[in-house]
Amino acid sequence: MFYFATPHAKTGLKNYELDSKKLDRNNYLTSVIEKAGFNIFLPMRDADQKLSGKDLLDLELNVIKNCDGLICALSDTRGVYLEAGYAKALGKKVIGLKVEETRRMSEWGCAFFDFIASNEEELVKYLKVMPG
Repeated sequence: MFYFATPHAKTGLKNYELDSKKLDRNNYLTSVIEKAGFNIFLPMRDADQKLSGKDLLDLELNVIKNCDGLICALSDTRGVYLEAGYAKALGKKVIGLKVEETRRMSEWGCAFFDFIASNEEELVKYLKVMPG
């Protein structure tokens, strides 16, 4: 099972607000990956969003601890990189996926990831041959 770290909020706002465009994209990408035969944990879909922030964090960190790897939508939000860093520290495979808001990354930033996919097709292809 792969944990899918995805953005779900609008950026540039002082208040937290869900972004329906990002949520739709996350659901689409998840369906593509699952149709290719992979199990995905998508927090906005699979975790009870009514939990307290602390309980939600504990749940998600536990899922990351027990997953096979983490797919990170290379976004403009901090949370996905916190999740990716935790997975990396645990020795998990961390795979980046470029999305609409992905900015140009430094060589140092790219080196953090085991692989960076340019699109969902490239991601699925990599997952199918990913080394143990």
